[in-house]
Amino acid sequence: MNCYLDRDIDQSMGRTSQRPIPKGEVSPFNALIFGLALVGLGVGISLWLLSLWASLFIFLGAAIYVGFYTKWLKRRTTLNIVLGGSAGSCAPLAGWAAATGNVGVLAPWLMALLVFVWTPSHFWSLALRASKDYAKAGIPMLPVVVGDKKAAQYIALNTFLLVPSSLIFVPLGTFGIIYLAIAALLGLGMIIVDLKLAFNPTKAQAWTAFKFSSPYLAIVFLAMVLDYWGPLH
Repeated sequence: MNCYLDRDIDQSMGRTSQRPIPKGEVSPFNALIFGLALVGLGVGISLWLLSLWASLFIFLGAAIYVGFYTKWLKRRTTLNIVLGGSAGSCAPLAGWAAATGNVGVLAPWLMALLVFVWTPSHFWSLALRASKDYAKAGIPMLPVVVGDKKAAQYIALNTFLLVPSSLIFVPLGTFGIIYLAIAALLGLGMIIVDLKLAFNPTKAQAWTAFKFSSPYLAIVFLAMVLDYWGPLH
């Protein structure tokens, strides 16, 4: 559905020009129908097998990404990726609701906040590397509007918000020493990489920052699992 809505700009950007719609491998109509069917099927299966809360957040994740981010925010404001990150925040809420049946405790909301704060550090790095593409397509991604140097500084600043967001679980007693060790080490790595980008805002360094941030969430959430099932929990 995202590719359907962005089919005009995807064709003009080198990073996206090889997607199936711009290449003519899939028609826009078929892509739209397939996307709608996947969302409908996913929510339907969730309503059948999981809780109503889980189904709600699964639906919201898709709706926010497609309707709020892609359709409304992306071409209008530099806050597109910041506010659009709320789509990703729906994933841990859906997962928690699927496992427990509700989201009435603090932990899943802090996980949602972690995803929300991670998103700008992650995607602004990619946007910095592809800033010429976004400028050509007329998309007001942060590096296009404020320049690469200032965007790199914003990335580093955001990462200084991200790391405390990842560690807040420990003083709250949600997770312990195993999680602390992994999250702190990853956070330190993120800070080092993004500070290097702030002082050297090149496309190569932006790509390094993007690649470092890509597995960050997966490893942090895996650390939560390891900590919960570990002998020190």
